[in-house]
Amino acid sequence: MANISSKLAHTKAGFERVRKAQQAFVSSLPSLRRVSGTRSVAVDAAQQERLCEMSFVVLFTAWERFVESAFEWYVVDAPLAAFRRHHRVLVTDVETARDLIRGSRKYVEWASPELVRERARVFFRGGEPFESAISSISDDLMKMQTIRNRCVHYSHHATEQYEKMVRQVFGSRRHIAPGGLLLGSPPTGISTITGASGYGSVFEFYGEVLSTACCQIVPEKRR
Repeated sequence: MANISSKLAHTKAGFERVRKAQQAFVSSLPSLRRVSGTRSVAVDAAQQERLCEMSFVVLFTAWERFVESAFEWYVVDAPLAAFRRHHRVLVTDVETARDLIRGSRKYVEWASPELVRERARVFFRGGEPFESAISSISDDLMKMQTIRNRCVHYSHHATEQYEKMVRQVFGSRRHIAPGGLLLGSPPTGISTITGASGYGSVFEFYGEVLSTACCQIVPEKRR
């Protein structure tokens, strides 16, 4: 077993800081107050939902940033003798790694689980350490991406995809804002992962899903 590089450890810690900060903020929403004239009034439900949506965008963006950074540093770690058998590409600096990963594209998509897994299989034997961690939460990641898109886009497509996901989750047509879904208790159809009902909110559950995957991608030690 070999210790992971300090860069990978830093990348993992950065995601965890964001996750914990956003979870703490969302947990504080019921007691959040705002100034109205000379009075302090509670933030109403609609405002709480919108603030939760903003926090979720921050959380999911942090996940994308983590996956991108971890991917780059794993490519750079390839020259280490203990890691060589896991890599298909040997690169010594992160700038070169970024150029190789980007290829001819203007930017690289890190939200789609299928694209990340496909890319991982190109760079790493068996796609590890990304394949196992991401394939196990692929459905959850797709739901999160759909929610994130609806939080930031009001396009017909984003709305349609979100409403389709809500129907799949609840088994019927239901009008619920993304923030309302995230603040509510996890419904039965929210995930194929067991234990979702034990969390106080969908936001908290999804945060834990991402955190678990993060720890699988960047464990304390690596073979």
